[in-house]
Amino acid sequence: MAVSRENRTAKGGSAMEAEGKLYLTDETGRRIFGPGPAELLEQVERTGSLRAAARRMGLSYSKALKILRAAEQGLAVPLVRAEAGGLGGGGTTITPQARALLAWFHRARQQIQQCALAQLEELHLGTEENASES
Repeated sequence: MAVSRENRTAKGGSAMEAEGKLYLTDETGRRIFGPGPAELLEQVERTGSLRAAARRMGLSYSKALKILRAAEQGLAVPLVRAEAGGLGGGGTTITPQARALLAWFHRARQQIQQCALAQLEELHLGTEENASES
């Protein structure tokens, strides 16, 4: 996720952006949740299937399952609920905890991006004010 200001330009006239990534880590620094698992949960919610979500992301089913299980173990909350098949087939849904985590994750990323952009604004890069200080 990148936030930009059109009035701040980099060399060549393109808009500059402030970009960062948010990860939740355990006490050893191992990543347990971030953009990848968040996208996987969103795809599960859209498709109703972990297999379909994995396919959309170019992952094997086993890799997608490993990502979710690692996140669930690290966070100590269930993120998905599998429903047994039958005549209508089975499926996978995300839990209320996963929905709350995704909402928090997107809010936190937005706030981090806004803070980074505000810090970038304070540098006055690409402005007359900055050019006169050189």
